[in-house]
Amino acid sequence: MSKKSYSTSYLILCAVALLAMLSTSLIGPLLSIFAKSIGATGMMIGLSIAAYGIAKVLLEIPSGFLSSRWGYFWPMFLGLILTTVGTFYIAFATDPLQLIIARGLQGFGSPLFFAVSMTLILNMFPIEGRGSAMGVFQGIEFGGSILGATASGFLITELGFFGGFILSAILCVIAVALILIPRVKRDTINTPKSRPMKLSDFPLMFRNKTLIVVCLATFVSFVVSSGVISTTYPLYANGVLKMSFTDIGLIMGANSIGYVLAIFMMGMISDRIGRKPVLMFGIASTALMMVPLVFVSGLLPSLVVFFLLGITTGAVWIVGPVFSAEAVGVESRGAAIGTYRTFFDLGSIFGPIIMIWVQETRGASWTFYLSSIILVIALIPSIMAGETKPSVKKLEN
Repeated sequence: MSKKSYSTSYLILCAVALLAMLSTSLIGPLLSIFAKSIGATGMMIGLSIAAYGIAKVLLEIPSGFLSSRWGYFWPMFLGLILTTVGTFYIAFATDPLQLIIARGLQGFGSPLFFAVSMTLILNMFPIEGRGSAMGVFQGIEFGGSILGATASGFLITELGFFGGFILSAILCVIAVALILIPRVKRDTINTPKSRPMKLSDFPLMFRNKTLIVVCLATFVSFVVSSGVISTTYPLYANGVLKMSFTDIGLIMGANSIGYVLAIFMMGMISDRIGRKPVLMFGIASTALMMVPLVFVSGLLPSLVVFFLLGITTGAVWIVGPVFSAEAVGVESRGAAIGTYRTFFDLGSIFGPIIMIWVQETRGASWTFYLSSIILVIALIPSIMAGETKPSVKKLEN
């Protein structure tokens, strides 16, 4: 699909997603360190990170019901408002409980915007261009990760945690203003929605083998990403490797660069060769790339490893929502996206808690080995996933 096919409203939605992700990434890489600085220890650090995912999982599937009944605009608008309020609240958090509540508000906002916007985009494009359109959307969205994660260490060093959180909240306010542009609001409201979903649609999701295989792979991938890359590794790098906040931010930025490159490339590749090969590549190569973390200590080799990890995890994450949506009929796409996002939320919940426990009881190297093992286990059922190539006519709108 050419760029000429992308409407102005679609591109503005991409900009809104970029700002929302930039806001998160400015503070995310060092959030576990901030939690520790306000008194969180052990499992409380994990819960501070996981609270975001716990709140998200409660609204992922309901967000699909909301969009099918009330359209796309109002859930997305409410999601951005909750994200903005939660980000402001983090700036004033003085104990772990307040941080958990603030992260919960952010978590409630995330599916209302991101899950609904993903369903909207899947319904805006035909199957032969759906992977590319989702790749552009998520590529621009996670372009915010490059800017945010790379600048996070420098920003926190210069402005402190309070200043960094306030700046992040301001970015959310700008995102709210963009989605209120009359043309975007009109086009979003007027985009046809699926038939209103019923509660009986939800159990059907768990009878779809392909969807469950994709969700399992996504769950494991997010256990690794949220548990190791986002939570335990920054603590390990700062406390054991004695890296500065700036160095950690650069490493997370390298990870985001690889991720965004993968999103742009893998979406188009999956349109050509199918979703299954891309999914299997991402799982297998991520399992392989976790092992070098046991031995890598310098900044330059760490940048290389995390860049490659960005590519491998990006392959799983870009193909996941498209694969999930195409595994079901068009009327169930909202439920499929909600189910997919529920599994990656569960990974985001259990990942930090599990990996913090492993790191504290066994050491950081065990988190890397464990990540590789569970990814290999997840690779096995992915072989059984059905394919959803663009040539499969039954998936056409």
